Amino acid sequence: KQWYQRRVAITAGESMLIQPDPICSILLTSRLPVQLASDIQANKVMSLLEQQCNVFCACLSYPNAMPRNHYDQLDEVFISYLMTAIEAEESPYDPENLIPVMFLKCVLSLNLHYTDLRNNKVCNVLKSRAHATVLSETLLVSFNRAENLTGYFPESKDGVRKIMLDLFSSPDTGELFFTNDVKVLIEVLHRNVIDRGEGDPDRVYYMQLLDRVISNTEYEGHSHYKYEILQVLQQVQDEESTDKESKSEAWKILKKHAILST
Repeated sequence: KQWYQRRVAITAGESMLIQPDPICSILLTSRLPVQLASDIQANKVMSLLEQQCNVFCACLSYPNAMPRNHYDQLDEVFISYLMTAIEAEESPYDPENLIPVMFLKCVLSLNLHYTDLRNNKVCNVLKSRAHATVLSETLLVSFNRAENLTGYFPESKDGVRKIMLDLFSSPDTGELFFTNDVKVLIEVLHRNVIDRGEGDPDRVYYMQLLDRVISNTEYEGHSHYKYEILQVLQQVQDEESTDKESKSEAWKILKKHAILST
């Protein structure tokens, strides 16, 4: 009976991908996400695990608030389980190595619901890890390709972009990225600032992330792309435009990081 109830729940969850409202709102506030988290940790059948992860991510990617008790039940133990599996060597029941991306999407979907970094359980779990190589490299590839791994619905926020801001908000998580990865990221950010025109909110986002990368990694040790960054920020600052937000962000970075102009 219990298996049948879960099968029905997964089928209902899959139907929300076709017609999200009001199914998403109902399922997000139900016990389904918590039950799926429990099943994800226990399941070793890949076909079913894919379905469970897909429905879990879809529930959490819909831009509604998660019930308060879900924060307690989708806890550090669950997040640690996902992280350990992401970083683990290939599993015998996962010959195609699908788990890292599947579980990363679960992490990203859950992270969408944390707006206060002090209480962000995803970041707190990552702070306690000595490394997160698979996670950081997968994130960097997706970020470079502008892939929204939580884009289940048109209204879904970009989980990759959000977690990049979160991770580089503290040296404890910013330093999970290797120096070469940070250098690649800086080049990606530089390119995106150049490619975005006046008034584009994405340009502000890329500058905000650039600020956090310089602040919370060992940037002074290599000063990668320093002159290119200085040049593009000065160009934004000196623009004759009404894009006050971009100009203010460029000014803030230049004032805050003297290393760019020395």
